[in-house]
Amino acid sequence: MARVDVTFNGRTYPIACDDGQEQRVREVAAYVDARLLEVKAAVRSASDAHLLLMVCLLLADELFDVRAALEKASGGNETEEDGDVAAEAIGRIAGRIDAIAARLERA
Repeated sequence: MARVDVTFNGRTYPIACDDGQEQRVREVAAYVDARLLEVKAAVRSASDAHLLLMVCLLLADELFDVRAALEKASGGNETEEDGDVAAEAIGRIAGRIDAIAARLERA
């Protein structure tokens, strides 16, 4: 198991990941941090937890848009299995977000 230090909102956090996934984690973290900074600039006064929630909603909205575009591109031929896979992925992401939010609240 590898460890990567990522920065969110000016703070550095250690994140565990599978060996070989370090660069991917850095790229995803940089993307999320960039979105966080956009939200922070627009909102001005919000707690870390509130900022994190807003970023999560923004990213989920992006995900929904991509899923809708993929469904449209495939002619609406999404199977129930595709929906189950997407739901599981969203569940895993939500769990990770909850863990990060808990760490932010303890910091």
